[in-house]
Amino acid sequence: MKEIRAIIIEDEKPAIEELKYVLSKYNFLNIVDVAMTGNAGYELAKKIQPEVVFMDINMPTENGISISKKIKEFNKDINIIFITAYEQYALEAFEIDALDYILKPFDDKRISVTIKRLQEKIDKKYKEEIPAMISDILNKLEKEEKTLKKIPCEYRGKIILIDTKNIHYCYTMEDKTYVKTDSEEYITHNTLKEIEKKTDLFRIHRSYIVNIDNIKELYSWFNGTYKLVMNDKEQSEIPVSRNNVKKVKEILGI
Repeated sequence: MKEIRAIIIEDEKPAIEELKYVLSKYNFLNIVDVAMTGNAGYELAKKIQPEVVFMDINMPTENGISISKKIKEFNKDINIIFITAYEQYALEAFEIDALDYILKPFDDKRISVTIKRLQEKIDKKYKEEIPAMISDILNKLEKEEKTLKKIPCEYRGKIILIDTKNIHYCYTMEDKTYVKTDSEEYITHNTLKEIEKKTDLFRIHRSYIVNIDNIKELYSWFNGTYKLVMNDKEQSEIPVSRNNVKKVKEILGI
């Protein structure tokens, strides 16, 4: 269960201690702090932004109803649970969307009903927020230039993860994408475009991307094109298209 942060706003110490004791059996409920006046409680709620406030109504300087209205103005999602010895404020309390209204002295069963209601409301809100949270994470990942550290590949009926630093180059042939390491070759379901976008591998040809750190040589081929010699076991030779020659030379400092 997700932790629920709470504060208590109550002007009587015995009531505070009794409420703390009754709530102590709910280990997911964290009583962060206590305030003994309405104004101090308002400032505390503003500072901590708890999930729930246990609020007395009859207090010096300003009563709990007016303080709750102020709290709801800066954060409507804070749950208010009134704790009071008086029944006459119940209607007014629910008009400001209080979660519950508990009469003193506290009753364990009555508190249990309230806490269950609080859990259900917070769980429902959290579940509703999950799609938006996932979407936000994906958007952030999408904006990051380099995110992929390992590439999933097929190998002897299994899926293995190849660290990008161990890749010499990737290429496409007959609608398949291949990943070449020092001595092995694998098939991946990622396209060259996807790998290029999310790794440091560099596009040198429409059918090839390479790991710049694993280039051994560069030599002139024909018609303004070049070839790279890779540092793998076979010393593979990879064509560099005319459009990419200048950029390759810049990266290699040639």
